[in-house]
Amino acid sequence: MRIFLTSLLIVVSASISFGQTESQGDVNIPDKIQIGLLENIFEPVDFDHKLHAEMTNMGAGCNTCHHHGSEGIYQPCAECHVSDEENASLSMPTINGAYHRNCLNCHQDWTSDNVCETCHIQKKMRFNLRKKLDGTDILAHKHEEIIVPDLFHFVNPESKQKPVAFQHKEHVDLYRYKCEHCHRQTDCSTCHDYQTPPAGQVSTLPVHHNPCSDCHDTNSETGCEACHRDTPSNGFTHANTGWILKDFHKPLSCEKCHTGSDPIVALDPTCTECHSNFELDEFDHVVTGLQLTDGHEEIDCYECHTDDRYDITPSCVECHDEDLSFPTDIPGEYVKLK
Repeated sequence: MRIFLTSLLIVVSASISFGQTESQGDVNIPDKIQIGLLENIFEPVDFDHKLHAEMTNMGAGCNTCHHHGSEGIYQPCAECHVSDEENASLSMPTINGAYHRNCLNCHQDWTSDNVCETCHIQKKMRFNLRKKLDGTDILAHKHEEIIVPDLFHFVNPESKQKPVAFQHKEHVDLYRYKCEHCHRQTDCSTCHDYQTPPAGQVSTLPVHHNPCSDCHDTNSETGCEACHRDTPSNGFTHANTGWILKDFHKPLSCEKCHTGSDPIVALDPTCTECHSNFELDEFDHVVTGLQLTDGHEEIDCYECHTDDRYDITPSCVECHDEDLSFPTDIPGEYVKLK
């Protein structure tokens, strides 16, 4: 059996060894690669290497997959990863586990029902040589349910900054973030098979901030206390976004405006972005809680709402002297909404 698997590894090594020569500074990239390590169970996987290579500009180049490559030299996976679990670990998985982890960094559409068939075609006649599950292969085990805490406290003993009480559950349940959106630089060995970093080794500031930087300004030296504070934040309110929900928007669910399944992002506050049937001439301003005077009902919206921006304070200077301003001076009277 060991001789058979060794032979397979040699085939795989030959089929995916590439980029060890350079042409005018560019790596020679094969178009297609057949990955057939488990062809006794499945048909070989036809991997479109050129297509994936063209997409690496969204990540770390070729090192997105070949994490130890440098200067145009990219060794085959089997150069480091072995086939037998006895000589592997979670931090250095088997070649089978390495393939699966690499693919699942991007391809997350598999489920427990079709875990293999997503990429593999089952052979009609097979000789399954796997006597037990591979402990380093994340697809071989059903993970226990991960309980998301309400708060997660980030404490760095090497930092003089106060700890960060992160609203973890809120980001998952309310903002629709999945684990992989933030935990991009982690793998199984982060929690399992974990080894304490050498004494004195401190991660750089960007490493700590990167997962948050997509949404939050972590470069402002004066804004540190927004996250590093004695007490956790009070959690999300829509007023934090600068868009205070009024009576008509307040009862709506988040999904009513923030459609889809991707993490929630800020929307364009212009009314017509959501209200496609919005007609200026037919709009009754009283629904906002402000009944306009007859004179103000006759003018166009943009006269008060500069550039059709309804998320900022209306301006009076287009028609009036600078001694008039909203909300000290109002173009009508407030009415109680039902």
